[in-house]
Amino acid sequence: MKKAVYISFIINLLVCIPLHSKDRISEHLYALQHLINTNLAYDSIASIDSIIIWEQKLSPILEQENQTELLFRIKQLLVHVHSLHGNIGQAIDEARLMYEKAETLKYDLGIALSNTAIGDAYYCSNMSKEAIDAYKEAILQPVSSSEGNYYKEMAMLHLKAIFIRERNPKEAKVYREMLLKSDAIHTNRTILFFHYCSDVAYYIMVGELQKAQDSFHEAEKIYDSCKEPYYYSPLLCSRGLYYEAIGENELALSCYDNVLQSIKQKMRSISYLQVSYLKADLLAKTGNPQEAARLYDKISHITDSIASPSYTHRINSLRASYQESRMKVENKIEHNRIFMGGILIGTVILTVIIYLALHILKQNKKIAESKKLLEQSRLNAESAMHAKSLFLSNMSHEIRTPLSALSGFSNLLTDQKLDTETRRQCSDVIQQNSDLLLKLINDVIDLTNLEVGKMKFSFGYHDAIAVCNNVIDTVNKVKQTRAELRFKTPLTSLQLYTDDSRLQQLLINLLINATKFTAEGSITLEVGLQSDEYAFFSVTDTGCGIPLEKQANIFSRFEKLNETAQGSGLGLSICQLIIERIGGKIWIDPAYTDGCRFCFTHPVRPVEGRKEEQA
Repeated sequence: MKKAVYISFIINLLVCIPLHSKDRISEHLYALQHLINTNLAYDSIASIDSIIIWEQKLSPILEQENQTELLFRIKQLLVHVHSLHGNIGQAIDEARLMYEKAETLKYDLGIALSNTAIGDAYYCSNMSKEAIDAYKEAILQPVSSSEGNYYKEMAMLHLKAIFIRERNPKEAKVYREMLLKSDAIHTNRTILFFHYCSDVAYYIMVGELQKAQDSFHEAEKIYDSCKEPYYYSPLLCSRGLYYEAIGENELALSCYDNVLQSIKQKMRSISYLQVSYLKADLLAKTGNPQEAARLYDKISHITDSIASPSYTHRINSLRASYQESRMKVENKIEHNRIFMGGILIGTVILTVIIYLALHILKQNKKIAESKKLLEQSRLNAESAMHAKSLFLSNMSHEIRTPLSALSGFSNLLTDQKLDTETRRQCSDVIQQNSDLLLKLINDVIDLTNLEVGKMKFSFGYHDAIAVCNNVIDTVNKVKQTRAELRFKTPLTSLQLYTDDSRLQQLLINLLINATKFTAEGSITLEVGLQSDEYAFFSVTDTGCGIPLEKQANIFSRFEKLNETAQGSGLGLSICQLIIERIGGKIWIDPAYTDGCRFCFTHPVRPVEGRKEEQA
């Protein structure tokens, strides 16, 4: 029975031990996370010695579970507590390993936290210049997320403290203003507390004692609200600085003594040295040189222990590793700069080449267009010369006939033997050829004036039906054909905005032209409305018609269907120019095969953009 109870007890113990161990690990992890989130180095639950032990147990577990961010945050905390504990060598080694691991993983946040840890190691080794470089690297490192641990703000606080200690108010002000712009100053109690503590020293340095007092009171309020042990020494040190600034030297010495007594023997590192220097300087200033000398000797001994050969070797190793990494970063930056410069130069060269190519193509296109225009000008000149020669030839031929008739019949009239009837016939021939010669000359003048735009038009509203009736009467009196002249229209009146004299000239030319080729049959003038905008005119005859192959050139100058017929061959060209100036269009109807039909349209109202000229 006793044996069974004993076995049961052992089994329960074996089951409970792992569970208990697991709970303890969770408690330790929770305590460390609390320190990280509040930016505390230690508190009443997690002492410095406990943190060092817990980190050794938790790091392998976090690494195995790939909790990289939490692992590096705890590592940074470890370096900081080693520095406070006085384990400078251990802090240096941990910072170096942390940085190398972050570099291997290419983990940006890990590199930033490692730079902060390196800055802490340099700071506690009294190497201000190297600490400044490391803290600046941590601030400038591009990181996608920095939630939970305000490492950049803590780096700014350390930089601010270093420049205050070095009596550099300008640089101290830069990082003070950076802190004031950050969100952490409003949300993180620890950062706000240390900001007020460092402001006490800052305002004393710039000579604003009232602001220094106000800052101390704000820091004191934060300490009174939580009584964190991590706040005790910085608060006493700030109080001592303020008392020293206002001349309360005894109170200041008391504050410095309390700080030094609160630091354990094994934790006498850079913080202890800084307060010791403050006390020694104050003793020397207040007339206690012997006490000051003993304290300076003690400071020297502690400094030598911090700067022991092993520590110096480790610091040099850390510095070499850090500088090597910095050189890699700088080389990468330089490589990127050269690469981007090459791309930029290449882009500029490519742009110039493309521009030159486009410019050359544009110039070639202009040259080709110039050549084309030159060739067209040459062809136009040749055409003009040909037209001129044709014009002179045609006009010489056309004018010779009436002039010969005028000359011959004029000579006959001088013969006294001619009877009255013969004289009358000769006079009729002379009058007919005079009219023909006058028409030839008028056609040339009209064509020239229309081409250069000198012919005057007098526009107004006129009744097209009345104009057509007048034209029919006129042509009936002068026609030399048996063909019947007709006028058809469904309209009683048609008001057109036109030049009535030019419209009559156009219609008479078309009708006279029809009488030349219609010996018998009919010639019909028709008028109607094609639309609300245009009237439609047509002249239809039952004559010989115009072959299809000649219809395309019928409106060309000097084009004549019958080369033996009298006339300049300019009538239809003049008709085309007149109707185009009015705003219409003229054509020959190719579908009509019983003779010839000329059609043209005429705008009813004024055409926009048409130049109206008064005679």
